Amino acid sequence: MNRKQGGRGFFAAFLIILGILLFTNTVTAHNYSNDWNFGVVLPAVMGFCCFAYSAVLLLTKGPVIKNKGLRAAFISVIIICALFFMVVEALIIIDPYIHGKQQAGRVDTVIVLGCGIWPDGRPTLALKMRLDKAIEYYEENPHVKIVVTGGQGPNEPYPEALAMEEYLLSRNIPKEKILIEDRSTSTRENFEFSRKVMNLPDDRIEKIVFVTNDFHVLRARILAKRFGFDAYAIPAPTPTVIVLNSYLREFFAFVKSMVVDY
Repeated sequence: MNRKQGGRGFFAAFLIILGILLFTNTVTAHNYSNDWNFGVVLPAVMGFCCFAYSAVLLLTKGPVIKNKGLRAAFISVIIICALFFMVVEALIIIDPYIHGKQQAGRVDTVIVLGCGIWPDGRPTLALKMRLDKAIEYYEENPHVKIVVTGGQGPNEPYPEALAMEEYLLSRNIPKEKILIEDRSTSTRENFEFSRKVMNLPDDRIEKIVFVTNDFHVLRARILAKRFGFDAYAIPAPTPTVIVLNSYLREFFAFVKSMVVDY
């Protein structure tokens, strides 16, 4: 075996191991969420691609794409896509640190974005982390109103906002401090419908802080601005078991929102 063939074999083995890890991630994330959404399935799709390309490397000799021009074009596209992905992910990671509540000053409203409840009505861990951050902020700023926002999704017994209200009440947040928006099914609608609950005039720019998980801050902040908010984030941590899934999915959700969600 020459050095070039050895390199192909080593890279194929690396892809196989990576594919196994990606498939394992999908299984673990599904066991956590009991759902087959895009973020859960995406690592498995990437793992399948790793397996497929490793098979090509092991079963063929020479370049996979024989035509030099086509091969150069394909490599260029891959590099451009990879760079674009890295830039977007870098922005997603950085944004919570540069548009946080510290930059907001005094605000009168906190909007907590919904993200799923269990079939028995309990908040998921990701949602609980958001609500706990909102409670911390309220305890430091007891003058604020808290808007809980989220409609009813598949396998949910009632709107997320009602479960969020129940959680806040159980943590001694006064009922009169809670506003409920229970129709939204997307981040865009979270902010669009929250304006109506807050009875804001269409032409008024309202300064708020909003609570979501860290991977979601950049997209949520941009959408909040589109719907008339001067928005600053309180980032909640993302449950470890779904960190990879969340950041991968968010790349595609960010691109879609920048194009469609107006």
